[in-house]
Amino acid sequence: MTRVRNTIMAKPSSLRHRSERAAPTSVGTKKAATTIAVTSGKGGVGKSNLAVNLATCIQQNGLQTALVDLDMGLANADVLLNAAPLRNLAHVINGSMDVEQVCHLTTGGLKFVAGVAGGGAGAGAESRSTDRAFPELVERIKSISAEVIFFDCAAGIGPNVTQFACAADVVLVVTTPEPTSLVDAYATIKTLLNEGYDGSVRLLVNMVESRGEARKSFGRVRDACEKFINFDIANAGYVLHDTHVELAVRHREPFVTRYPKCSASLCVSVIAARLAGARSFGSGEQRSFLQRVASMF
Repeated sequence: MTRVRNTIMAKPSSLRHRSERAAPTSVGTKKAATTIAVTSGKGGVGKSNLAVNLATCIQQNGLQTALVDLDMGLANADVLLNAAPLRNLAHVINGSMDVEQVCHLTTGGLKFVAGVAGGGAGAGAESRSTDRAFPELVERIKSISAEVIFFDCAAGIGPNVTQFACAADVVLVVTTPEPTSLVDAYATIKTLLNEGYDGSVRLLVNMVESRGEARKSFGRVRDACEKFINFDIANAGYVLHDTHVELAVRHREPFVTRYPKCSASLCVSVIAARLAGARSFGSGEQRSFLQRVASMF
C-alpha cells in the first residue's frame, strides 16, 4: 500500500491539487494501513452512514478494514452496525487498554472501535485527545492490524475534528446538494488547508437525485475552491438518494449488506473500489464491472 503525498506548494499561477493516492495493493501485505477520514461541515448529511458502508464494502471484498468512531459525544456508528461493544475509544484515551483490545469484530469481519456517546466514561475525552498526547493516540489508532482504517470524524470544523482528519492519508468531505451543506463543505476544505493538510482531499456528494445534480454540486464547491483558495478538489463520487438507506438504518444494518443491489449500494461499491484500488477489489467479473462503472463518475 504505497503512500504518495503530493506537495501543496505550487507556482502562483497553478492550482494546488491533491487527488488520487495509491491504495492497498493486495491482501496480506505487511505495510502501514491506508487511513481515510470521513468528515463533513455539518450534521445530517449521512457522513457516519457512508463511513460504515464504505468500510463494510471494502471489508466484504477482501481487504481487512477497520472503522474507528471518533465522535467524542454523539457516537452512533455502533447503532448502524447493530453492535454492542463493551469497550470503546475512552479506554484507549485513558490508557487502560490498547486499541486492539477495544476492537469489536462484526459478523462480516470488520474491526470496529466504538466512540464515546453521552459523556459518562468518556467525559473529558475530547479535551484529552487534543492535547500533547494526541499524536500518541493517532499512532495507537493507526497501529490497528488492518489494510484500510476509516476515521469516522464528528461533524463540524472544531480542532478535535481537524486534527484527526489531518492525520489521515485521504479525507472524504461529505456534502449534500443543499446550498448550506455545500458552503459548509467548502469551509471544511479551507480549514483543512489552513491547518496544513497535505494529503488527498476529495468531495463526496450524498443523497443526489441524479448524476447531473451530483456534477452540479461538485462543480459549485470546485469553483469556490479554485477561486478563493487556489485548490483543485478531487471528485470522490456521489451516492443517489435511495429509500433503502433509511430502511437499512431502521434494521440497524449497513445498506450494502441488507440491500446490495440498490442504487445507493452500487454507488458506494464504486467509491469503495476507487478508494481501495480496483485491481485489488473484488474478483473477476465484479472487478471488471466496477472498473467500468467507476469510469462514469
